Amino acid sequence: MSSSLILSLSAKLSSVRKLALRYQTLGMFSSSSSTTTNPYLMYGTTIYGNPEEDLHVRSDIHYFDPVKENEVIVRDKTLPMEFRKECVLGGMSHGWVVFKARSDDKKDKVLYISDYYTPCGSKSNPKTIPLHPMGQQLGRPAQYLNITNVAMTCSPDQSNDFAVAVNCLGPVINFFRPGGKHKYSGSVHFTTPLQHFNQSKVMYSKRDEKFYTTSVNGQFLVYYDAFFEEDMTGSEVHELRFINHPELAQSEWEILDSCSKTVHLVESPSGQRFLIKWYAQNHQPGKKITFLCRGTKRFMVFREEEETRVMSYTEDIGDLCIFLGNSEPFCVKASSFPGLNPNSIYFAGDGFGVYDIATRKPRSFRPKSPAAFSRASPAFQWIPPMSL
Repeated sequence: MSSSLILSLSAKLSSVRKLALRYQTLGMFSSSSSTTTNPYLMYGTTIYGNPEEDLHVRSDIHYFDPVKENEVIVRDKTLPMEFRKECVLGGMSHGWVVFKARSDDKKDKVLYISDYYTPCGSKSNPKTIPLHPMGQQLGRPAQYLNITNVAMTCSPDQSNDFAVAVNCLGPVINFFRPGGKHKYSGSVHFTTPLQHFNQSKVMYSKRDEKFYTTSVNGQFLVYYDAFFEEDMTGSEVHELRFINHPELAQSEWEILDSCSKTVHLVESPSGQRFLIKWYAQNHQPGKKITFLCRGTKRFMVFREEEETRVMSYTEDIGDLCIFLGNSEPFCVKASSFPGLNPNSIYFAGDGFGVYDIATRKPRSFRPKSPAAFSRASPAFQWIPPMSL
């Protein structure tokens, strides 16, 4: 056998060993695609060293795998310099986190996006992309710059021409398109009354190529063209109509009336859209994760009729699983990830667990190593399946 062939085989075997080790590190599963991660819940980091003084700082990122209901750790990941400057996480989309960090002159906070928390991103050199400053809200309180959630058209790894929507308190959404024709974008102000959209959530529709957000009670829907230009195209407001509400006893409606409610939009891989109402009661998120249902009482799922945009109550979403939390919601097919429960909602926020849509019952997660989650922080984010 020639020396060149031996070297070639040796290189291939080395590559296979490295790939196998990478799978083992990430806690991979057997599915239709052996090079795809499970959906993960990122719930904490462990930092080694002094971020303010040390040049090279390592970190471990902790995830919860809902398929195996156990912990997954990605070790020895370099902590980017931008994360050492009074960093405040704003939200996550497509596995990329949007965060604010103090500028070098310590006068302002700069907005970034990064793949630092993605389980399959570079360990030694995580990507961090600066965004332009958010538009100034003249005459509005400073808290209007507080981020409630974010959405993106796609991952920056998929296209350089991606757009980011950063939702803030009050009737304000900031849009950024770093790779577009115009690199600067202003803030968009809702023309509807403040109480309708305060603390609402934003999502991106791949089917329609638009950003959507609902009012806090789910009565109104606002959308923006994702391919905006510098002058911005403005928004359109639609009033939603709901049909086929569930039949509940008066006592059940009274319980739901006493709950806080958040409204979420999510789109399936096939383009089917759902509106979810999340009811929670008497719970203030603590500093540590206990993986109990806690305050969550009920979810109501409404399927959108595409032509009429009527929202019809349903207790059957088929093979789909919906993931709700601080990050942009997403759907996956349960059959693609053996171990996930179909027709269910996996939630992290007002408690942690899985909700059976058909039986209307939540179940707490049952992690195999509960002690592993004792140091978890409240900065948890769902990460969709990602290709390696």
